[in-house]
Amino acid sequence: MKRKDQRIFLFLALIICGLLLEFNFCFATGQEETAWETVSQEASEYLKMAVNKMEEAIKNYQGANYPSKELWAEAIDYGERAIQADPGFIEAHYYLAQIYQYTNWYYREAKEWGKYIELIQEKKIIYPQVEQKLAFAYYRLGYAAYQREDYDECILYLQNAVEINPGMAEAYYWLGRVFYEKDRLVDSLSSWQKVLEINPEYPRAQYFFDKVENSIKYGEKAYSHYEAGYNLYEQKLFEQAIYEYRQAIRSNPNFSSAYYWLGRVYYERGNYQEAASNWKEVLRLEPENKKANYWLKQAEKQLK
Repeated sequence: MKRKDQRIFLFLALIICGLLLEFNFCFATGQEETAWETVSQEASEYLKMAVNKMEEAIKNYQGANYPSKELWAEAIDYGERAIQADPGFIEAHYYLAQIYQYTNWYYREAKEWGKYIELIQEKKIIYPQVEQKLAFAYYRLGYAAYQREDYDECILYLQNAVEINPGMAEAYYWLGRVFYEKDRLVDSLSSWQKVLEINPEYPRAQYFFDKVENSIKYGEKAYSHYEAGYNLYEQKLFEQAIYEYRQAIRSNPNFSSAYYWLGRVYYERGNYQEAASNWKEVLRLEPENKKANYWLKQAEKQLK
């Protein structure tokens, strides 16, 4: 082969290799989309109409979402038609589940998420984008199970969600809630800690973390009475607050914070003797408690 012909051959070979690499790359990145698509043009068109109606409904109804509303009813109808045209159309199940989610039709939503997961597993689709959506599907199934108080199933679904997506704060949030309901306080605390690690500003996560931590420290029953007492104190319902704080102390005689706030209630009611007695209990348990020491001195001044 002449040198010129060799150069041409090498040049063409490089072009072909480049095209093959590009093809392989496109196939790898586009395979996920292909797996989600349908061979049914009818199903594809129905899904597009369903998504359009969903987006229109979200924009127009501003949160007042019910399946009987015209746009939502149309979105549901088109989504169901897409699945009728192609029952294996994964993307249609995904969007129909979301439509049911928006309209609070939880039974149907759970059914669609279940079918969606089944199809993903059947087709063995493993891609980052799919995994994110799969984690969300497990999360929604977990939430649905929580709503119907099927806590064991809820835990299984939510654990699947965080196994797939360890950064899903909302799944850990509901794990924290369900573990608390099951009296699995250590697991609950661990879940709240995960939420705060992912998002320190997650709504009410710090409150629940503190609640569970104190329930472990002082006892769930004692802390429940203590929390009720504090809420009643804030409302200036002092008699009821006194009862709750006493119940907290009865459940845990070493609950220093309960003694402290019981002292505050008595002080505000003018019963300085009882106030001083409770703050002495705090100092017996916590000799360095500056607040208790300060208020004890105030009570003793009133008794002179």
